[in-house]
Amino acid sequence: MADLRSDYKFRVFEKMIRQFFTESLEAVLLKQEYVRDGSKTLSTIGDIAKRFKVSKATVHNWMARGIIKGIKVGKNRYLTEDEIQSIFYFLKK
Repeated sequence: MADLRSDYKFRVFEKMIRQFFTESLEAVLLKQEYVRDGSKTLSTIGDIAKRFKVSKATVHNWMARGIIKGIKVGKNRYLTEDEIQSIFYFLKK
């Protein structure tokens, strides 16, 4: 194991794994904070697509264009009501 730790590739991989878990944990804690506060609800991409009567691909397109960001938890993204309001403003233009 000591030989592996001195290997550059292993150190880079270890750093990537630590960063991934740190970011995932921060996202989970942030999601819990939103859920605990009753006024802030989180919606999935599917929920947004149904609400605006668009496809999930359209919602992903809005994310790619920077209209909305969302909170990433694992491989899923959740959107706050504030971000949903920004979609309303975007669509009114």
